[in-house]
Amino acid sequence: MKDKFSIGELSKLFNISTDTLRHYDKIDLLKPEYEENNDYRYYSIRDFFKLSRILFFKNLDISLSEIKKYMGNKNTNNLLSLLKKKEQEIDLKINRLVNLRKNIQTKLELLENIDGKLNQIIVKKIPQRMGAFIDVNNVESDYEIKQTFKTSEKYLKTSSWLIEGQIYTSLSKEDMDQGILNKFRYFIEIVPMDSELYKQLQVFPENDYVCITFLGPYTDMRKHYHLLIRWIEENDYQIAGDSIEKNIVDYDFSDSEDEYISEIQIPIIKK
Repeated sequence: MKDKFSIGELSKLFNISTDTLRHYDKIDLLKPEYEENNDYRYYSIRDFFKLSRILFFKNLDISLSEIKKYMGNKNTNNLLSLLKKKEQEIDLKINRLVNLRKNIQTKLELLENIDGKLNQIIVKKIPQRMGAFIDVNNVESDYEIKQTFKTSEKYLKTSSWLIEGQIYTSLSKEDMDQGILNKFRYFIEIVPMDSELYKQLQVFPENDYVCITFLGPYTDMRKHYHLLIRWIEENDYQIAGDSIEKNIVDYDFSDSEDEYISEIQIPIIKK
């Protein structure tokens, strides 16, 4: 067996464990020869090159099952197919990481510059948003709340709650017009992935919104609604639709109510 590699020699050459080589043997991916009288594993020069190819695919994060399937039917077309499939998977991961980085940057920018925006009433144009409401105003138990959220499962997976890490709530135009400022609903902003989901969503068209960002507990929300509604009346506007409340920092991000950050957005039109 002088012309063959022992399992220890091969593991050192490729910097992998002997357990890995034994696993490849067990799943019939790389089968060594056995010495009859001592049950030692030995690998040929051909096995050496085959292992290099296996590790090449493994370093591309291709699964062992896919590698084994390819090794059982090696040809250029299958190689192209395998590599293109992996390239598409990597592109998806890159896009996901880029989006994650953007989300982190957006959150950092917001938190780092929040002091200059607090308690200022501003008007800004906000692009169209789409989403769904979860109304828990008439829900009487945690079990009913749980069931309500379960029925909205299809929305939550691609929602702003996961992407942006902030909960949205909302008051209806009708309630604001009547001065009812405590019947909030949850709002889930969604980028629809298919036409069927698109049809089920509430559309908030692009519009001017009067907004205020404040620091403090949720009990201050009503006070800031009054400030905005008074501003709307004094500046000859009227409420044009449902509000959006962005709970930027809430009790799941801070244990202190004094660190909660919320933004209220109310759509407006001139009278």
